[in-house]
Amino acid sequence: MKINVLTLFLFLGYCLVSCTGPRNIYSSSPLVSPVPLEKGAAAIEVNYFAHTRQNNVRDSIPGNRDNCFGVTFSKMLKDRVLAFTFADLKREHNQFNDSTRDRNNFDYNDFNAGFDSSVVSGKRYTMGGGIEFFSNTEERVIRSLAVSSAFHHFSLNDSGFLLGTPYRRFYKVDQLTFSIQGNLLFRISDRFNLAAVTRLTILHSFRAHTDYSADEKLNAGLRDKRATVFVSLLPTLYADYRLLRKTPLYISSQFFNDLTLWEHTFTEYEPGRIYMKGTGASLGIKYVFQ
Repeated sequence: MKINVLTLFLFLGYCLVSCTGPRNIYSSSPLVSPVPLEKGAAAIEVNYFAHTRQNNVRDSIPGNRDNCFGVTFSKMLKDRVLAFTFADLKREHNQFNDSTRDRNNFDYNDFNAGFDSSVVSGKRYTMGGGIEFFSNTEERVIRSLAVSSAFHHFSLNDSGFLLGTPYRRFYKVDQLTFSIQGNLLFRISDRFNLAAVTRLTILHSFRAHTDYSADEKLNAGLRDKRATVFVSLLPTLYADYRLLRKTPLYISSQFFNDLTLWEHTFTEYEPGRIYMKGTGASLGIKYVFQ
């Protein structure tokens, strides 16, 4: 039954709405674990996660990849206070069809920032930390609030054809985020936890180093030197399960669903709109040091 629940979570996560576009200024990381540890205990968790496919971009062809790996270290400082640090690596690859066959359509290549066809590859590095505050950790229902900040580096390489001529572009930018995450944890049993989570993230992008023209950068939504706010559309889900009673080894599964609601979340690609990979699922293994 518990395995079926985790499978259902993973399926539902990929059905959530995403504001993903051809080029994304930001890519969300997994949620902070809402499960407290015993006082003085520490934990290390490694996870694999991925984001939803770009289902709002027409003419996409096979060649999309989104592979992300993360590690988190946490320690319970007091009965109700946990400190944590985290880092992750994201690798992305997207390929788009040659759209010159649609030249009779006035906006035949608007979806791809004006380029005819493109191969877009990105690498993202994240490192951060924060503190999580819990209500009474002995109860069956536990409320908590996590506050965190992180540094991000985003590097994108873009190549393909523009007006029938080969082109190459690059984009590099450093970013800072500040996040507030609220959790409601239900201890279903001694070995199984389930939580509803909401998150608000403020992203600040510094000045980018790029050879995109001003119009190309605007059409692609790669706007730098500005702040953007992301929120959870609805409370998203986190679950973990202790595999063995005598060994503190856990498997965790979660969804994250960060969106920019005020930028027409449910519409298709719009030139100039800021896009981010906000919806995804994660599967991890955690070991607790008592």
